[in-house]
Amino acid sequence: MQKHSAILGAVTAAAAIALLSACSGAGSQGASSTIPGSGISQSLQRSDLSRAGISPKHLAAARLLKSLSHGVNPAKKKGAKDLFVSDFGTGAVEILANKTWTNTGSISSGIDGPDGNWVDKKGNLYVANYAGADITEYAKGSSSPKSTYSGVEDPVAVTTDSSGNVYEGDYEGGYVSEFAQGSNSIIAQCSPGGDVEGVAVDKSGDVFVAYEATSGGKITEYTGGLSGCSGTALGVSLEFPGGMVLDKKGNLVVCDQDAEAVDIIAPPYSSVTSTLGSGYSDPFHVTINKRNKQAYVANFGDEDVLVLSYPAGSVKATLNGSNGLSEPAAAVDSKNYNP
Repeated sequence: MQKHSAILGAVTAAAAIALLSACSGAGSQGASSTIPGSGISQSLQRSDLSRAGISPKHLAAARLLKSLSHGVNPAKKKGAKDLFVSDFGTGAVEILANKTWTNTGSISSGIDGPDGNWVDKKGNLYVANYAGADITEYAKGSSSPKSTYSGVEDPVAVTTDSSGNVYEGDYEGGYVSEFAQGSNSIIAQCSPGGDVEGVAVDKSGDVFVAYEATSGGKITEYTGGLSGCSGTALGVSLEFPGGMVLDKKGNLVVCDQDAEAVDIIAPPYSSVTSTLGSGYSDPFHVTINKRNKQAYVANFGDEDVLVLSYPAGSVKATLNGSNGLSEPAAAVDSKNYNP
């Protein structure tokens, strides 16, 4: 099915699935091809957006892929300060210059349904491609993947630990997977008991997994790592979690899509301690910069990214179509905070 640049408009989840099925076989991964001249894989069009981890409450208003145009892959300067934005609408990772928020280009090679993203302490960028069913890793300043992590089902979240190991949060699979840095071989995989939406690892190697269970949003902690899959469900309850990170104080910062909130949860993680900002419409993924002074929330319902002071939560900038974004799913600073 050929997509054009015209916006298709909001449709119900059922209508979206029916339209995709009629035109291109929704839900079937199959062989991927590329729309001529666009660099965007057609498998994104075949994928049901519910696989991206969007809350059913908000899925009805989600739009289909609506734009084929995006920036040219840039020859970035080493050490450039950028914001990397996974964008469902452009089918690429858009690159915005920090502070000015000018769109300087994009990354499309290896990208297929870009969802959660992450930058490790060495400056490597990771993108969870829910439609491509893999994680792609890009060296600092590169627009071509240097590593691909596959053998998973529905990756929507990604993070790393202090040793560089890569962790994948799998929504439909309901598990979190661990890969050694640069190795496409799963070394551990654990299922907390629901659809995984977020994963974070602290400086001690404890792994936190946010997921949607039949009884609501939960977080499980795997003390010391995933080996043995001995997890403990924390006391905090959420409505429908999204992405999750840790700050310098060890607080969990979690998007709650249905509560329209970004929660800050202090140890021992038994309840929500405070919230970051307000006025969201489906906060989907959150990250924090290295200095812990700025946070980025992909506000999926309003199709924008909010740049917030941290932890105060005041809005410093709203990034949207004027910055070359279409349907941003996640945003991460090149100077990202790694516990």
